[in-house]
Amino acid sequence: MVPSTRVAIVHRPGLRYHAVSPFDPPYPLYEAVEALLRALGLDRARAGQPEWNPLGDLIAPGDRVLVKPNFVSSRNLHERITGEQLAASSTHASVLRPILDYALRAAGPRGRVTVVDSPVEGCEIERVIEPLGVTALITHMRRSHANLSFLDLRPFRVAPRMLLDDVRHLGRSWNLGLLVHTRLPGDPLGYRVVDLADGSFFAGRDVPDTQLCFHRSHRWTPRPHHTGGRHEYALPGTVLDADVIITVPKMKTHKKAGVTLALKSVIGLTSEKYWLPHFTAGHPDRGGDEYDRPQRLAERVENRLSRLPLPGDHSLIARAPRLGRAPKVIDGSWQGNDTVWRTILDLNQALCYADRGGVLRPEPQRRLLAIVDGVLAGEGEGPLGASPVPAGLLVAGPHPVLVDHVTACVMGLPAERIPQIARALEAGLLGAPEVARIEQVLDGPEPALAFRPPRSWPSLLPAESRKAS
Repeated sequence: MVPSTRVAIVHRPGLRYHAVSPFDPPYPLYEAVEALLRALGLDRARAGQPEWNPLGDLIAPGDRVLVKPNFVSSRNLHERITGEQLAASSTHASVLRPILDYALRAAGPRGRVTVVDSPVEGCEIERVIEPLGVTALITHMRRSHANLSFLDLRPFRVAPRMLLDDVRHLGRSWNLGLLVHTRLPGDPLGYRVVDLADGSFFAGRDVPDTQLCFHRSHRWTPRPHHTGGRHEYALPGTVLDADVIITVPKMKTHKKAGVTLALKSVIGLTSEKYWLPHFTAGHPDRGGDEYDRPQRLAERVENRLSRLPLPGDHSLIARAPRLGRAPKVIDGSWQGNDTVWRTILDLNQALCYADRGGVLRPEPQRRLLAIVDGVLAGEGEGPLGASPVPAGLLVAGPHPVLVDHVTACVMGLPAERIPQIARALEAGLLGAPEVARIEQVLDGPEPALAFRPPRSWPSLLPAESRKAS
């Protein structure tokens, strides 16, 4: 097994996603993923031979394996996400193909490999996976691998029914309609509740848990799950039933968390998104991190109307944002967010230590591998409004904290100023060692990148830029 301290980087300037479905090898990205697995030292003795089985160091024959890509959304409020912007925010099939090939080889015919995600409730997942080639890939591979499947873990989604959809007039985007709550088949193995109790990163916090919020349509839904000493999260049975989880996050900046990499990707493995605290109500003068400053009455009304809850768990959309205006700080989308990093680290603990019944155990319950896709990465107003960056990068390792630290540094961002990374290292999350013990292996030229952080994260700018701003 690869040492937990090892993080591999493959850098191929000019690397692109393969365009020809069903992505049969060889092609440059497939070979780059193989180079990444070699750099980790997996099945080193047989590297370069036909019987090479790199994921066999992680996956035993008969194992239940989850591959968790990053399928976010095809919309960012009123804007549609297509083309390169979609590929910069969600996982392309040509990255998945080598991972699935080697996972199936290692698991063998008695094993099971399932591609899963639980994206945001408004994600029309077919509008994400079809243009990125994932639907065609799974259909093709299932013809010879009956033990491969795809599963949307969400029990429901909200589907837009718009009367006005991004109608541009008088310098605004006019939007009026409903988000209709629609049931989905969900996880055939059901769902479990994992209570971290006093092991939660929210435990002992000075701010009352009663101020923890999700977003406008389900503002107070986290409250009963994070009061009275409880800190509850819902995980699908298929996730808890897994022996191995391979996450394939995108390399992106994020308005609430600074970056979204391996640690943040775990949010896509929880079924009850509305239970997740994303911010603390109010502005800093009132102990909150929802906004960066007090809000005027007109701003408060505009914020609420952008997604107003209705009976039946539906929502009203009534918004007309000015075109070209800089994004507002809303729902904790700034560097002062002291909430969402706690949710991220709590979920990583639950994923690692909860057994199949959702009971926390002292020892890890499943084996992990993170493969960060930075072939086409995202900077700026991520995760949905990120601008594409052709970085040509892949980063991988078995420890999500160390993978995130190395990836942030490769992006040219100060990892010590990104709360979920800094706090995870402080706490030794999942047994994370000191940064000095990271064994970094680079295949390719040294990256020299400087990702642009979200506007609301000036703390991630270089020192000279912070002084200028």
